[in-house]
Amino acid sequence: MRTPLIPFVLLAAACNEQGFSEVKDYGGVYESSIAGRVCDTTRNVWLEGATVYTHIITSDGELIGTAQTVTDADGRYLLGELRGDTNYTVYVQYGSAVIDMFDVVMEGTQELVLEDPVCSADVNSTVAIVSGDYDSPADVLPSFGVTDFYEVNGQTGDDLVQFLQSAENLAQYDAIFFAGGHIEEDVFYDTNGDDTAGNVDRVVQALKDYVDAGGTVVATDWSYDVVEQAWPNKFDFLGEDSIPNDAQLGTPDTVDASVTQSDLEAAVGDATVPVHFDLDTWPIVVGSDEAVTPYLVGDAPYRIGLDTYTQRNSPFMASFEAGDGRVVFLSWRLTANTDGRGRSVVEYLLQNL
Repeated sequence: MRTPLIPFVLLAAACNEQGFSEVKDYGGVYESSIAGRVCDTTRNVWLEGATVYTHIITSDGELIGTAQTVTDADGRYLLGELRGDTNYTVYVQYGSAVIDMFDVVMEGTQELVLEDPVCSADVNSTVAIVSGDYDSPADVLPSFGVTDFYEVNGQTGDDLVQFLQSAENLAQYDAIFFAGGHIEEDVFYDTNGDDTAGNVDRVVQALKDYVDAGGTVVATDWSYDVVEQAWPNKFDFLGEDSIPNDAQLGTPDTVDASVTQSDLEAAVGDATVPVHFDLDTWPIVVGSDEAVTPYLVGDAPYRIGLDTYTQRNSPFMASFEAGDGRVVFLSWRLTANTDGRGRSVVEYLLQNL
């Protein structure tokens, strides 16, 4: 007989620092353990911060103890100090909701490692999009035939960190698009010292590992900080590199950009492309490392205070290789450049991810 689920809020009060409530000792060896992993199936990421617990129950149905732990950044957990030769029901709780429960049979004394659950999006979905306030690839890509993608809410920092902090999560996708206007504080940089959990370091390293392993990152417009924080030596952005958003000084305009690569020129059918900068401000690139390949360059207008300037030959679209992968940066919004020759540029980009 199995006792009914006991609410976690009551269990918490009974647990000591080791995560085990020592109610009674009926003998036996408490050297068994259950290790596993928790997936958030709504976002297809390994879930950090879930509470995993199990009750130790006698064959007569009497509760003699409860073991509990919390999943780490990779969704992993370990329930230790368990009694052997016992049947367990493992509960997974996130917030106030029990999101999973399953039975485990412990035969003798075991260090039982459960098989990882499936934690991936549709196998046909090879593109992930981080949504933002100022660009919307999800609205644009279907018109180019890209209809199978996974969209991450870039306006919720916790969701974004959960998705980005593991290169294993990211490896499901051939390319990840960062739309300008997603949350960056405590995700890609920490300007106020609040990132005591070390999220920024994990996110930046996971993104670099993803690209090194062959993935592609496409960052548009205001998401330039993604590139600057993870690969700081590739582009020289206007302003102080250590200050987030400091390069966002461009003024609204349509600039005729020169096409610098022959294959793109052939795809466009022209040596120039009008690039529309429709936001009040946008990031200005001053220069780039010799390993960076420019595709579109133009004279970028910008303003500092009341004074106006022009940055000559600013890269509007450029890419570089890192490990086996690639990073592409566009200083413009996809949603503002999907007509005429601009459409041909986006088609070229998608065909060469």
